[in-house]
Amino acid sequence: MTLIPVRWRDLDPLGHVNSAVYITFFETGRDIWLREVLGESFGPEEYVVARIEVDYRAEVPQGTAYVQSTHEVESVGRSSVILNERLADPGEVTVAEARTVLVLWDPDGHRSRPVTESEREALGAMVVS
Repeated sequence: MTLIPVRWRDLDPLGHVNSAVYITFFETGRDIWLREVLGESFGPEEYVVARIEVDYRAEVPQGTAYVQSTHEVESVGRSSVILNERLADPGEVTVAEARTVLVLWDPDGHRSRPVTESEREALGAMVVS
């Protein structure tokens, strides 16, 4: 679980976190989680988001100190990984859930790359059925 601070600038005129910011929260938590799972050398340049489906469950109102992000592996393909991600408020109330398809990326070749054996092993250990 990663704690992500809610900043004043994340709020919209209605006094709650703007829906687009939830995507940034997912991204922030995902980057930290992937480094924990795949090692410090794995950075955000190593993947691209091919698809993200977000279900908004509750608002995050002004005054909320942080959201919590958690990530689970649904499956590992040849060059892609499907994650189920969750954001929750400090009281553990789910505020958003996402199903995210990541494609591993070769930043030099500007194209997808296969999941390495070590990545497959580490991510495979995280698959939740």
